[in-house]
Amino acid sequence: MLCMQTFAYFFCGYRQSFAYHEKESSLKTYATLKDVAKRAGTTAATVSYVLNEKEGRYISEETKKKVLDAARELDYVKCNGASSLKGKKRKLIGILIPQFENQFFTRIVISSEAIFVKHGYDLIICNTLDSPEREKAILNRMIQQRVDGIILTPTTEGTQNTELIRRVGMKMVVVDRPLPGVKDFFWVATNNYGCGYVGAHYLMHKGHRKIGYVGWNSKIPDLEARREAVFAAAEDSGVDVQGICVAEGGFSAEEGYRLTAQLLSDHPDITAIFYGFNIQALGGIKCLTERNISIPEDLSVMIIGSPEWVRAGKNDFTHVDMNDLELGKKAANLLLDQIQSDDEVPYQHIIQDCTLVEGSSVCDITKRREK
Repeated sequence: MLCMQTFAYFFCGYRQSFAYHEKESSLKTYATLKDVAKRAGTTAATVSYVLNEKEGRYISEETKKKVLDAARELDYVKCNGASSLKGKKRKLIGILIPQFENQFFTRIVISSEAIFVKHGYDLIICNTLDSPEREKAILNRMIQQRVDGIILTPTTEGTQNTELIRRVGMKMVVVDRPLPGVKDFFWVATNNYGCGYVGAHYLMHKGHRKIGYVGWNSKIPDLEARREAVFAAAEDSGVDVQGICVAEGGFSAEEGYRLTAQLLSDHPDITAIFYGFNIQALGGIKCLTERNISIPEDLSVMIIGSPEWVRAGKNDFTHVDMNDLELGKKAANLLLDQIQSDDEVPYQHIIQDCTLVEGSSVCDITKRREK
């Protein structure tokens, strides 16, 4: 199954808006069998036979070509929802997230669903596994189901995979990662660059000059901005960038463990590790624990993300909270604005601030350095 449908009900500032652009004045609608038939100069029944590849009657190759060309020109997409009649909402929202195991995304789902439930909508929640191929297949199903709107955290091929969504005018809000090369889309995100800068600046303010950064080699520019911000913070703080040691790899706890071990081996003089992603941090902390490295006495730790474990039990990690619950609320409200409005809603890019949460995992070594 590509998707998991849920009907569970969850009862669970700062806003900066940029780049408002006016949409086309005319509202887009899905092409129907009749539209394709009119363009191809044939009947709706013939179009249905061709597009559904039915057998039992003869249709010339010339007619087939006319039908297929007309369907392509009109961006025709088969509708699987019997109740999706013109002008009738299905009260269904599709949500595509890339990592179910990442609490950042599950919180976005929880907070957005709380908003949708109040307005009578149900969700179809899908895990793309950060696979462009899977993302494309799921989006195609969403169009076929004629969902009322989509909330999406795109993969590296998100721009290409959402092209048809944007052409047919399906309501959509992009969360966390942008659509490179696309100007006009609805986007809600936390400032990833700011997350990296705030965390790195805090470590440097506490006297750390030899810092290891563990990151995800995602190939997603907006996420790689976290690493870039670490170097920018060093330059602004007068810290030699040569003291910043980067270890990047896959997105998993296992990779976090491996990259942490690599840093400890290659750079034994580091005084702090900055984890750019909390999933990697989980494995990294396990590595430090197994090596009997005391936090923060032996090594300070900073994390981007706020999963429950960072403040559970004896854990008290200093971390950068991306305010994920707020992201979910803003995305849901922005999508509802589009669905419920009789007029076109101006495009918006909403970038929210992150929050530094101080814990006990970062040691102030300024006095130690002065000795």
